[in-house]
Amino acid sequence: MKSTKITTKIQRAVHTIMEQYALVRTIVDDIRNHGGTAYLVGGAVRDIVLDKPLKDLDIEVHGLALDPVKTILEAYGFVDLVGKSFGVLRVHHLDVDWSLPRTDSVGRKPMVHIDPHMGIEAALRRRDLTMNAMALDLHMFQLIDPFGGFTDISERKLRTPDVTFFVEDPLRFYRVMQFIGRFEMMPDNELNDICAKMSLKGLS
Repeated sequence: MKSTKITTKIQRAVHTIMEQYALVRTIVDDIRNHGGTAYLVGGAVRDIVLDKPLKDLDIEVHGLALDPVKTILEAYGFVDLVGKSFGVLRVHHLDVDWSLPRTDSVGRKPMVHIDPHMGIEAALRRRDLTMNAMALDLHMFQLIDPFGGFTDISERKLRTPDVTFFVEDPLRFYRVMQFIGRFEMMPDNELNDICAKMSLKGLS
């Protein structure tokens, strides 16, 4: 963490989430009791850092395969396999996506391989931008930020954690354009050069 002030901010945000989603705290504890680790990932973490209201919760479960996670969730309601091949589950009446770490092949219709033991840093490396490549450990209330997303947000900078993964999905070009307008942030020289040269074939 960058400072005690930031640590307190993160912990306060997690406590607020747990108060608003009381059942999530119970499920997270259940996941831990079964040997898994639950991380809040993606846009929710970014919005916490930006002091923006949370819209969606995406919780990534590491250390457990899909079937054990589904069994845990079924104790709390009917479970929808939103995308079984993508490792995404949802409990009815709870507006939270529960996902597993995965690897994707190249393109807009990738072959997906779920890898529960990938590790959180490797999973975050596959995300589009550093500001979206942060996670909150919901057991320890700690920010996981291996690629400097927090600093990039404070500097209004768009960077990618990994060039190789970025260019595999041409839709990411348009996400950069969206984030420039949405957050008034600018790509660094490397990302600007990548976007100028990357192929957009395969997009409708």
